[in-house]
Amino acid sequence: GQCFSWAPGGEFSYELCPFDKATQSGGTTLGTWKGFGGNDGNTDYSVFEFGGGAHCWATGSGRTAVAHVQCAADNTVVSVDEPSVCHYVFVFGTPAACTQALVNEARAEASLPPVEHSKEDGDAEVGTPTAELDGMEIVERDEL
Repeated sequence: GQCFSWAPGGEFSYELCPFDKATQSGGTTLGTWKGFGGNDGNTDYSVFEFGGGAHCWATGSGRTAVAHVQCAADNTVVSVDEPSVCHYVFVFGTPAACTQALVNEARAEASLPPVEHSKEDGDAEVGTPTAELDGMEIVERDEL
């Protein structure tokens, strides 16, 4: 699978390999793929969970990570944070998370009219609010 890096400058850089692993510079494993998020039997496909990472001296257990998936023009790690010791939160942008409603919202913010898209349109060209979004495929959330 493909991996995506985030190097904000400073001591650490990070790499997210969806459906595989999350790592920190120096080869420290933050976790391996556990599955999608969710609770009470409801799967949340917008959250990737990683567990069983390298031992953390501060917690006495393995490091963990989650990745919150959001709509973006390209596959990219948007940010990484460590809100609690040895637990990491990635924000991962991907066109696969974009719905027609999000595209129409972005078009409205850019003062462009909404583009109608139906399941029958399949490969229909979708207008976009900026050049960076050209060619972005619309994927219904239930198809992810």
